[in-house]
Amino acid sequence: MRLLVLYDNVAEPPLIAGWGFSALVEAQGRVFLFDAGADRGILEHNVETLGVDLSRVTDIFISHPHCDHIGGLSYPLELVEGGKMWAPESAVGPLRARARAAKMALFAVKEPRDLGDGFWSTGQMGLSPGEQGLIVPTDKGPILITGCAHPGVERMARRAVRLTGRKLRLVIGGFHLLDADAERLREVVQGLQETTEGVAPGHCTGEKATEALLSAFPGSPHLKVGLQMEFP
Repeated sequence: MRLLVLYDNVAEPPLIAGWGFSALVEAQGRVFLFDAGADRGILEHNVETLGVDLSRVTDIFISHPHCDHIGGLSYPLELVEGGKMWAPESAVGPLRARARAAKMALFAVKEPRDLGDGFWSTGQMGLSPGEQGLIVPTDKGPILITGCAHPGVERMARRAVRLTGRKLRLVIGGFHLLDADAERLREVVQGLQETTEGVAPGHCTGEKATEALLSAFPGSPHLKVGLQMEFP
């Protein structure tokens, strides 16, 4: 299993940072594009700089419909033809025409869903917006990818553990903790320590929360554009 970050708030030249998140996940013969960041031009630049071939994508997974996660979607949709798009039920309306034009089958996800080959969606969680996380299989435990984790990253992690019956190997993505106070941070850290071995917080997590999480999970990577992780 290989994971490559294509879009995040942190990047080093020649890669470009932008508010949003996107990652490419390859496992079990599937290639998932998780979200598409906010800006088409930034996504395109990073993809080309990293030498990624998006025409290989078999699945596009939309965590939630905020512009910092679907703003760059027009770029991959020009390169991908066929395959599947997985979106929270509350987000499928604006995506129908775009998926149809790309000849992609659009699936509305409400409840937890088996996506095949060991991949799962947590199902749509929360309200305003409804958000789903992607659970990716590895030999030593599943990985949970979150876009912004609006429903609570620890809640999403607990659901992923219930669905798979295994402790998570990693939770990576946006954790939505920019305005979190000390009590909220303690809740998140405790919840994640119960459910995962490691974290890679980025995007909307915030510097203070990121420091707290990396301190609680020594050895965890600093998330940035171009971060590549491989797992047996």
